Formats: sequence, C-alpha cells, structure tokens
Amino acid sequence: MERYHIAGPRRLLPVALITLIMVVFTACSSYTSTNSSSGTSGTTTTGTPTATTPTTGGTPAPCASACSAGGGIQAATLAVEPTAGDAPEVQAIQGAKQTVWLEIYLLTEHTVINELENAANRGVDVRVMLEGHPAGSGSTTPQQTIDELNAAGVKAQEANESAFALTHAKMMIIDGTTAYISSGNFTKSALGGSSYTTDRDYLITDTDSADVQECSAIFTADWNRTTPQLNDPNLVVSPVNARADLTTLINGAKHTLHLEEEEMQDPQLIQALISAAGRGVQVTVVVPVPGSNASDAQGEQQLTQGGVKVVTVDDRNGGLYIHAKIIVADGTAAFVGSENFSTYSLDKNREVGVLLANPQVIQQLEATFVQDANGGVAGS
Repeated sequence: MERYHIAGPRRLLPVALITLIMVVFTACSSYTSTNSSSGTSGTTTTGTPTATTPTTGGTPAPCASACSAGGGIQAATLAVEPTAGDAPEVQAIQGAKQTVWLEIYLLTEHTVINELENAANRGVDVRVMLEGHPAGSGSTTPQQTIDELNAAGVKAQEANESAFALTHAKMMIIDGTTAYISSGNFTKSALGGSSYTTDRDYLITDTDSADVQECSAIFTADWNRTTPQLNDPNLVVSPVNARADLTTLINGAKHTLHLEEEEMQDPQLIQALISAAGRGVQVTVVVPVPGSNASDAQGEQQLTQGGVKVVTVDDRNGGLYIHAKIIVADGTAAFVGSENFSTYSLDKNREVGVLLANPQVIQQLEATFVQDANGGVAGS
C-alpha cells in the first residue's frame, strides 16, 4: 500500500540541477538567437524528440506529444482487485512464450516473483524495471528484489531516476501482443493476499495493437535510458500527455463524472472537476481517508465547496483502501492507469494509463464505483 509518492531530497537534487541547467541554456539560446546576424529566432530540434521538462512553481508542464486524446479502445478486459487476486498476473506470466517485460513501482508479491523467475528458467526473456526509492516497499528493499531476480536469470534493473522523479507505472507486456496496465502494484495488499489491508485497484488487459506497440516502445526507451516517440492517442503517459488527456476527458463530460482517486492535490484537475460541476455535471469522487499529507484534505475540501460530491471510504476497520485511479465520463468513456491527481504524478513521474470505450469494461467500472461510493461517507 502506498499513500504518498513525494520524492526525497536525494531524488529532487538531480531534477533541480537539470532544471537549473536548462533554464541557463534556454536563456543563453534566446540571447544568441535574438542577437545573431541572421536575425532569426527560435531553435531547431534534431534527433529523437524529448519530453518537455516539468515546470516548477505550480505551473503545469505542457503536453509533449500525442496531445489529442483518443476516443478510447475496445480491445480490453477488466480485472477488479482485490477480488481477482494475483491470478491475472500469474496466468499471464505462465503463458508467456517469448518475453515478459515489467515496469513497476512496487514488486513484493512472492507468487508473482516466483513466476517471473520460472519464466526466465524456461527461456523467456524476462526484464523487470523497478523503482529504486519507493514508499511502502516493506522489509525487502527494491535492490534486494533486483538482486534476487538477477540471480534467478531475470534481467532486472533499477528504473531511470535521472529522467523521472519516480517510476510509478504499473505496466507489463507479454510476448509483444498484450499489455497489462494497472492502477495497482504487484503487492499483497493490491492483489488480495494481505490480512492487514486490501486495496481497491483495477487491471486492464489491453490487446489493442497500437497500445501494445507503444507500451513496448516506452519500456524499451526507459530500459535504455532514451526517450520514446509517442503517437498513440489512447495511451495516457506521464510526464508526456497525461495532464492534457485527463483534462480533456473531464472537460468533455456532459452528464456524469465518477472518479476513484487515491490522491487529490493537483490544482488544475481540481478546478476542472469544479468547473464540470458548475456546468451541471454530477461529479462524484471516491477517496480514502486523508493521511498525514494535508494537500489531499485541502483538495477534497475545495471540491466539496465547489459542488463536487466527495465520498470517503475508511480502510481502518477492515474496509478497502482506495488506491485506484479511474475516471468514468457519462458512462461511455473511461480512464484506468497509475496517474494520481498530483502534480508530481502528472508532470514528473513515469506513469502509464489508457483511455477506454469498451461498454462491458465501463459497465464493470461503474458497478464497482457505485458499490464503493455506497460504502463510504459523503462529505458536506
């Protein structure tokens, strides 16, 4: 279970240095172009495009590529956690013939780890990229997990901390034909194996060829410490197009918006929800009990004051912990992914989600949302 995803000083220092260097470089480039003998201004970019560096001071980072949100995919199925348990993940790994590529924030569930090792032992190319400095990893450190996997024949390495504040994605690609995109980690609390706490999460099995191809490109680029070229309008990727896509989904709603969100901190998305309520959309947000981070409580209070119905689900007495990150608009379009409603998640982390239009998947999301909303307490 992870409640906060704020990078510590060790992680923020490289980001701050990179930002300072880019500011100085930009200023010098601007001066040079303005004062050059040619009289032209601007810059010319060659080679692989790079994502825009996240801005600071509360200004959202602009979209870098694939900025026009798609209409959602049909080729998808849904597993609802914790009910589904680890069966979808385990069966997917067991069925792999050529490759298993996993990029994830937390990997502590031993059954999944064992199956990754078994797949490597039977000749499958198994690669794991794991966030090196997560919150909530338990007694086993990510490096210990990486060492165990490598000893068993898996190719495992720490995620790219120089490019992202955190690698918070939960993405697995099997044989280059199926992508698994989840809001949940591969942990006991997420996959139903914990007696202490259980998380509400959602796992999408995505067989849309464009999505799978682009997920593979993201994994390959992150593995090699390069930048992918993104074109798929239905993939929601931080720090690239996530902010733009989620804003578009919210702004396009005409009747209802149903959300389950672990974190509620980002000013722009909070305002988008308030604006939707102001134009007559019935907006309901299901959240966990706010922890020690005051930003969530403040964001939820802003929503309530702005006409949004906020429902709190208490996990402290055996209830589910709302770790999910979903949006359902008008019962016809949806999002599932790893992105929280926080500036870090949208503008600085590596995150992956997907836009959905499959009626059966959306119906399942709506039904689970109603169940969770009815089990919570509405704010006033």
